[in-house]
Amino acid sequence: SDSVTGQTVVDPKGYLTSLSKTKIATNAEVSDVHKARLLLKSVRDTNPKHAPGWIAAARVEEAAGKTLQARKVIQEGCEA
Repeated sequence: SDSVTGQTVVDPKGYLTSLSKTKIATNAEVSDVHKARLLLKSVRDTNPKHAPGWIAAARVEEAAGKTLQARKVIQEGCEA
């Protein structure tokens, strides 16, 4: 931030470089996340006291960028 005017200064070259590093999920990756969610839901439903199932489900959500959902899954696991 620019201390004189209070406006943010953006380096256009750096910004474009950072955009090129942004990973875009492919259809295959989205499908894999969906399959993992279904599999881990089955694990949790079958054996709700199995902590690794809850942790794995939360990690899938975290990897998918769904931090809030990951927290909800962990909370559910703690209550199970």
